[in-house]
Amino acid sequence: MFTASHQNMVRLPLGAYLPIIAASLLMLSLSRAALCLWQSELLPPNSLSFILGMGLRYDIACICALFGLPVLLTLLLSALKFLPRFILWAVQIWCAAAFAFLVMNEAATPGFILEYGVRPNQLYVQYLIYPAEVLKTLWGGHKLELFASIVLTAAAFALGLYLMQRAFRRAERREQAQGVISLKRVLIELVCVVLIVPLGIRSTLGHRPLNPAMAAFCDSPLVNSLPVNSSYSAAYALAHLGDTKLKEDAIYKLLSEAEVLEQIKTLSVEDETDFPGVKLDEACPLNQDIRPLSPDLAPMNVVIVLEESMGADFVKSLGGLPLTPELERLKEKGWWFENMYAAGHRSIRGIEAVTAGFPPSPLESIVKLPSKYGATAMLGEVYRAMGYHTSFIYGGESHFDNMRQFFLDNGMQHVIDQNDYSKPRFVASWGVSDEDLFARAHEIFERESSQGNNFFSVVFTSSFHDPFEIPEGKVSITEPGVPDEPRYRAVKYADYALGRFMDAALSSNYAANTVFLLIADHESRVRGSGIFPLWEFKIPALIITPQQIVRSDPRIVSQVDMAPTLLALSGFKGSVPYAGQNLLRDDIRERAPMQFNNMFGLLDKDGFVVLTPGREPDYYRVGEHDELTAAGPAPEDKVREAEAVSNLGPLIYNHGYMQKECIRFAR
Repeated sequence: MFTASHQNMVRLPLGAYLPIIAASLLMLSLSRAALCLWQSELLPPNSLSFILGMGLRYDIACICALFGLPVLLTLLLSALKFLPRFILWAVQIWCAAAFAFLVMNEAATPGFILEYGVRPNQLYVQYLIYPAEVLKTLWGGHKLELFASIVLTAAAFALGLYLMQRAFRRAERREQAQGVISLKRVLIELVCVVLIVPLGIRSTLGHRPLNPAMAAFCDSPLVNSLPVNSSYSAAYALAHLGDTKLKEDAIYKLLSEAEVLEQIKTLSVEDETDFPGVKLDEACPLNQDIRPLSPDLAPMNVVIVLEESMGADFVKSLGGLPLTPELERLKEKGWWFENMYAAGHRSIRGIEAVTAGFPPSPLESIVKLPSKYGATAMLGEVYRAMGYHTSFIYGGESHFDNMRQFFLDNGMQHVIDQNDYSKPRFVASWGVSDEDLFARAHEIFERESSQGNNFFSVVFTSSFHDPFEIPEGKVSITEPGVPDEPRYRAVKYADYALGRFMDAALSSNYAANTVFLLIADHESRVRGSGIFPLWEFKIPALIITPQQIVRSDPRIVSQVDMAPTLLALSGFKGSVPYAGQNLLRDDIRERAPMQFNNMFGLLDKDGFVVLTPGREPDYYRVGEHDELTAAGPAPEDKVREAEAVSNLGPLIYNHGYMQKECIRFAR
């Protein structure tokens, strides 16, 4: 026990912070409700409760982050019997400023929504880096909003300071009246705060903490941003601001826009009379024309099956282990690629390459990067514009790596994930089994077909993922020389589930009108061994079409080539801003770009250029099994092309060269 008689020490109970915390929660909730009322026409039916309830999680996380430090400090000093007046004053100012910070960001939200269509995000943070320019802009055309924000922020600070001073005076009078402070109570409060604050910030006991993607539930970026209060959204953007900047030490050489575009040879529209209705402009310099497989081809459904980690290591005909017999059987029915290479060694690299034709780059994947120019011209946007029903079907938690928000913001009308399976037969650490996933996908496709709808869907598997949990009794390892280990059983099970799905799909009512792409997102294990691990970027890819294109393609191609190729196979006629090439053409440039950590590689028929920051380019001859042999100095023309391709991703992202407005339909 100790007394509070010393003038420099008071007992400050946890309850002293309740008024400012309650005011913060109330203000954020009212702001969110007002925004929902304002944008009520955009809200999906019965979504208000989700927005308000989910929003409370972000509000609590934000409040724990802002007020956790002063609460911990004062409780700790109370336990140590030392709480000077200047600490109390500093804490009061901190809390008042925190409350004002919350109000300021909410006050800025309506204007930002009117300008950019979402809550404050990375653009909001980036603009704050240039206060002079921002103030000039606000003063020039937004004086009312500027004054309103200043007045509201100042009033919030004054109110916050008043609430804190009043609460602290009450606490001090109460403790002085009691004359005795229970050390046990102080310690209990301290322990509770130490446990609650981190959990509140994280907002979950799961292995993935709270993030903005968890709020995504529809295809409206604005509505998806409503649950996330503007302070949390801005702070999250600030924490990831470096992801959107290209650092010189992360790339071999920074080139100008003109240098990059000069080197990048796209198959662009050259003669409008030959391809009427399509025009290029400076905003879309990467656009290329896409012609359908045949002039009278009716729109075809498209299903992309993105196989988790199923690299060439497990495909016998590609030089790997004989663990994918179903895929080997299926390749006799379609267009098989003997030399397909992944763009990177993570799923999000495969997603951006396959679904958006986006090249690998030293930037973070566009799946995780906030969009600077609205929706991108990924396949989902193209097919939705064509009247298709679009979907992303996954067996795990779709907010992982921001996949849910990426797909919903870029053309996918529906996202199916683990929460949408009512009675899955098997659930592993990464979600429902591939059999459950494919059963749900098949059900959806049959329903769409029976209703006369064209559909585009990305089906992303997850069974072949560490810790390799699969249903019992489905597969066994009987292949000579292959260890009976969970890893190998899992890849064989993934192949088994794929085979069952394709058998059902190819005999279904939608088979005659559907193009299937079966492709891996990346190799399961990609590790460097002194040089670029080229072999570990080789992956299987197979296209099965109703036109029965059956061939084994020996050309060197990339995941980025799949998007334009699928458009041509499915009947699209127009122009799109993709870095990949339509493989139906005979005049393609055989090449495969790939990113491995800070190394960039560009493979072609002649050799393999590897660019690494801080060292001269490496150049290799490539053997039959992708083994690399040093080939002396890299040819200058090869280096220039590799430098340009390595700069292409950041150029596209920062200049908006893949915005959906670049999608052009021919007449």
